Amino acid sequence: MSRRQTEGGETWSRLLRWDRGQAPSERLAAQVLRVEGYKAIDPSHPLGGQDGLKDIICVKDQIKTVGASYFPRGQQAFSMIRKKFAGDLEGVAKNVAARLAFITNQELNLGEREELRKMADTAQVDLFHLERIASILDSPWCYGIRLEFLDIEMTKEEQLAFMATVSQSSDRLEEMLAYINRSDILREELSKLKTAQGAPKMPHHVTPVLLAGHSLMSTFGGGDKLKKCSQCGYGYLIKGWGQFAMTAGIFSGQSVATCPKCGNVEYV
Repeated sequence: MSRRQTEGGETWSRLLRWDRGQAPSERLAAQVLRVEGYKAIDPSHPLGGQDGLKDIICVKDQIKTVGASYFPRGQQAFSMIRKKFAGDLEGVAKNVAARLAFITNQELNLGEREELRKMADTAQVDLFHLERIASILDSPWCYGIRLEFLDIEMTKEEQLAFMATVSQSSDRLEEMLAYINRSDILREELSKLKTAQGAPKMPHHVTPVLLAGHSLMSTFGGGDKLKKCSQCGYGYLIKGWGQFAMTAGIFSGQSVATCPKCGNVEYV
C-alpha cells in the first residue's frame, strides 16, 4: 500500500483523479453545499435523466441557487471547463434562480475564476474549485464525508484535531444551554412581573396618613385637601374635599379617597 500524501495532498490528488462517476460527484457536491451553509438542497437526477439544466436546487441567504457538478477525471483544458460552465449558467435563468454554484474538481487559477464570474453577467457565482473543495473536506467536521467519497481515513493528527473540535463544540453547547436556562428563569420572572403589574388593583382600606403640618380638617383653596397615600407614599389633592366632607359626613368614617397611582382606597 502506498503511503498517504501529507499536507492535504491526498485529498487534492484523489479529487483530481476522480473516477467514481456522475452520481457520486453530484452527491458530494450536495454535501459540500450543505457544509457551506446552503439549505433546502434538492438534487435532480444523480442517477441520470433530464434535469432541466440543474443538478441541484438550493437556497442561501434567501437567494435561489442552481448547483452544477463537474468532476471529470484529470485536469481538463480551460476551454472545456468554460464550455461546461456556460451550459450550466443557462440553468440559472431557466430555473428562475439568481445564483450558480459551480462545484468542480478542476484547478482554476485566479484569472480563470475571474473570467468565469464575468461570463455570468448579472447572475451571482459561487465557485467551488479543486483547492477550495479539498480545504473543505480536510476540515474536522468533514472527515466523514471525505471518508465516504474519497476513502481517506483520519491520521493520528486529524483524530486529535477532530476530538479537540468536538470538545470545543461540547463546551459551546453547554454554554448555550446554561444561557437558555438563565433566559428561561429571567423570562419567567419577567412574566410574573408583567402579570403583577397588569393585575387589577383590589381596594384595601387602611388608616390614612396625613402630611406633617396638616390636620385632618386642613384644606387648600377651593376646599381641596392634600393627601398622602399610606400604601405607596404618593401625594395627591382631593378636589372639593371640604364641601364633600360636610355633606358626606367625614366624622362618620364613611368618606374615602382612591390613590391615582396605586389604586389604594383609604378613609379620609
